[in-house]
Amino acid sequence: MKFIQTILATTLASAVATATFSGCVSQLPSAKLVEQVQTLTNKQNFQTDYLVTGSTVKRLIAEVSIEKPYANLTLLANNKVLVDNANIPFKGKHQLNFLVDFEKTGKQKLTFIRRSADIKIHSIKFEDVSDVNLPKFANISKQANFDTEITYKYGGPSIGDIDADGDYDFVLNNHNHVPTQLVTNNGDGTVKIERLFEHSLDFHGSAVGDYDNDGDLDIMVAQGGANGTNPTSYILLKNDNQKFTNASPATGILTPARGRSPRWLDLDLDGDLDLALFNAKTPNYDGPIQLFYKNNGDGSFTQQQIDGIEQAYGERALITDFNQDNIDDIVIYSPITLWQGNGDFTFTDVTTKMLPKDLQGDVGYNAATDIDVNNDGLLDLYFAGSRTHYQLSRKSIDFNPQTKRLDVRDDGEKGTTLINFDAKGSVKLSDMDLTYRQYNDGFAIFLGKNKTRKIVKAKGFQPTQLPAEMKTAPSEMTFSAADAQGWPEERNVNGLYIGHMGNGKWQAEWVRDRNIYWTVTFSLSGLSDVSYDWQANNRNIQDILLVNQGDKFVNASKEWNLPLGGNSWGVTRGDVNNDGWQDLFVYRYGHLSERIADLLLLNTGKGKFDIITSHGAFEPTDGGHGDMGQLFDFDLDGQLDLLSGSEEEGHWYLFSNQTSTNNNYLLIDVNYSPKHNIDPNAALVSIETASGKKYQQRIGSAGEIHAQSLLDIVHFGLGDEREIKSATIRWRNGETQTLTNLTANRLYKSTP
Repeated sequence: MKFIQTILATTLASAVATATFSGCVSQLPSAKLVEQVQTLTNKQNFQTDYLVTGSTVKRLIAEVSIEKPYANLTLLANNKVLVDNANIPFKGKHQLNFLVDFEKTGKQKLTFIRRSADIKIHSIKFEDVSDVNLPKFANISKQANFDTEITYKYGGPSIGDIDADGDYDFVLNNHNHVPTQLVTNNGDGTVKIERLFEHSLDFHGSAVGDYDNDGDLDIMVAQGGANGTNPTSYILLKNDNQKFTNASPATGILTPARGRSPRWLDLDLDGDLDLALFNAKTPNYDGPIQLFYKNNGDGSFTQQQIDGIEQAYGERALITDFNQDNIDDIVIYSPITLWQGNGDFTFTDVTTKMLPKDLQGDVGYNAATDIDVNNDGLLDLYFAGSRTHYQLSRKSIDFNPQTKRLDVRDDGEKGTTLINFDAKGSVKLSDMDLTYRQYNDGFAIFLGKNKTRKIVKAKGFQPTQLPAEMKTAPSEMTFSAADAQGWPEERNVNGLYIGHMGNGKWQAEWVRDRNIYWTVTFSLSGLSDVSYDWQANNRNIQDILLVNQGDKFVNASKEWNLPLGGNSWGVTRGDVNNDGWQDLFVYRYGHLSERIADLLLLNTGKGKFDIITSHGAFEPTDGGHGDMGQLFDFDLDGQLDLLSGSEEEGHWYLFSNQTSTNNNYLLIDVNYSPKHNIDPNAALVSIETASGKKYQQRIGSAGEIHAQSLLDIVHFGLGDEREIKSATIRWRNGETQTLTNLTANRLYKSTP
């Protein structure tokens, strides 16, 4: 594992100490923190003293501007990160606002650091915030025995009570190398991990549901199709007392596809779970893209074709009920299309009717969740905007002036790319990754005018593909100015050219004379500055919040104070501080080789979110990127915990919610319906407090990409409410059950 050098804690304590600062004057809380415009560069941060009085929780409001396409701003207080890499997504002037917790009063040293481009700070102010419980999470993976391998992820976990013992278990979706894993909750704060398959395959998403109505959850797993060259069938793992067998052939699930996202839902309202399988389009195939199967009620399925939706393009799906008719609707993305379920194995395309016109046909969304942001009983939609792996591999470049490391990820298609950089001492080349693309003629390192040829071992090859000279080569190399003097006039052989031009000035150029690799990735360390004259990849894509008005959705992203820009790979929702308002946790891909904090969007209950990065729910030493997870109550203590996957060279993590709050909660474990034994999928739970407040939640996932959860231990945050007048459960067949005279801070179970 390669450990990142993110701007956090001890790394910054030493790096910042040697930086050049301006504006180092003591400030009173009422004084201006910026007397004149301060410019942050690769070589100059801005530092000032700030006297913390009153509440230690404050809202930072900063006016900044940039002249380049994008930048990032980080704020430290006494070398502790308060705001981690705030996105500034485009040229011009911007207002940034974040909730921060200084944790103690008194004088603190503030340090502002820029990334990617120079930033001008026009003004800074802090506002006291006294009416909020700032959420805090802690990594409990080790103490829970949740020790996972480094794996590529695939669209988040599937969570549900798989062994039917009253707590949540989970399925970990790994792309390859490590097969899909089952994590069983032991009920004592620890878990057991096992592999569901003996060998790794091209695994994708999963879904948990009780298709045979025997009381435990079965697991559907998607397989890929080798880019369409070898479509394969989904794998249905039938659960018999925690013994899983492949039931796909026996149940009739045989149609091959480029599988991505399985979903359990009741398409004909007959009480049993049918299947929708969402796939990537197979080249040179004119049949249905999306597959649907009817549950025959006898343990078998029959494939059904559904006009319209079966040809909808999109590999990701969110199951919800956006029109409140108690029939499953489907959101497919991207592009985003809205499909209203009719309860008879048909769907009506309501995209043009309900989706804002400027979003129709729009692409670039990686994750989605439904969330009732304003507690009006209508499910709103949040979409996480992102660039794909392939899109990231086009002129992406990150330079960290604190750690003096440059990271490059470019495509391996025909062309040349040149950069200039400053380095006074030796330079180290590391982490070269050349993603194989049927090219076998090598990619050497050429130093100086004489083009001294060097080889490093690159990743991106299967063992049988690895060029012979790479097999014994080192994975990194260090060279001095004397090793690389001058610049060659001819640079026409594929490879990376590096030359010292004198006085600590260097050049590097990577040359591709044809389409040779899918990606060319490498890092250079020991640099003090970097410049280039080409347009770097601006990875900022704006997330979107669509508020449901009953007959249509409206884009309320700006009004609700969504973070600017970003590259968001996942989103999950839940009330993390039990104040009665649902919040959002947004996963950020971050820098190319540095994990940055994900975003917690705390619902104020006043029509907007507060943005937090210092929540503790990420592991800064992880070598991956923000991906996807689920908010759920792992230990059933009434506070929502978080299961998160870290993409690429990262692990899975379990974070415990340790928020200090006097707010109350209610947990309702929804069982099977009392009359017809209908499982909890898509059941609606509505509660009314003694004071008349009403809340409701629909059983399903807390956000979806390629995985589907069954969160049937329903969690409600209640704020200061202590008495609940009633809780009504409506199963999808119309059966209802009402529990009355409930007390907060307890778990209740429906009666089977």
